[in-house]
Amino acid sequence: MTTEPTTTQQAPPAWGDPQPPAPKWSGKKTAIAVAVAVVIAAAGGVAIYAGTSGAGNSAQQGFGGPGGGRVMFNGGAMAGLEALRDALHGDFTVEQNGSYVTERMQTGQVTALSATSITVKSADSYTQTYAIDSATDKASNLATGSTVTVVAKVSGGSATAMSITDGSQAQRGGFPGGGQQGGGPRQP
Repeated sequence: MTTEPTTTQQAPPAWGDPQPPAPKWSGKKTAIAVAVAVVIAAAGGVAIYAGTSGAGNSAQQGFGGPGGGRVMFNGGAMAGLEALRDALHGDFTVEQNGSYVTERMQTGQVTALSATSITVKSADSYTQTYAIDSATDKASNLATGSTVTVVAKVSGGSATAMSITDGSQAQRGGFPGGGQQGGGPRQP
């Protein structure tokens, strides 16, 4: 008597044989896959936004490039990107030169403006003051009471605006796609 397991060799499937059933994904695996897809779509949307924000150019920028063309999403993971377009404000993390940096996006009305700072109040009353420096890419028509979208780098308790764009042409939130005024890619 041997203690070795016996295995029966199965012949390889012949041409035209029915395919074996595909392995089923569990609900947990499906949920994780959807979550990863939404994060990737959101990151892509932020990258598109970062590449089209600014005021150094008089051409309109949006998802469709010059002219602010509109991209329609039909559900799925891309629906998350559509939802970002309506965002009023929020923080997100990006990789920059091998490090992780927190950035903030806010759309709202300018309540205070000086050469070194801008204060923006969103429709939900969230208010933030941003420092403005020589690297800030800003729209030329900034004024108290105007609607803007700010993208800023957050460090500790302060936020420095990287770009301030005219948000008056955007629909609700400041995410591009509504054909807002913008410029070339922002510089890190």
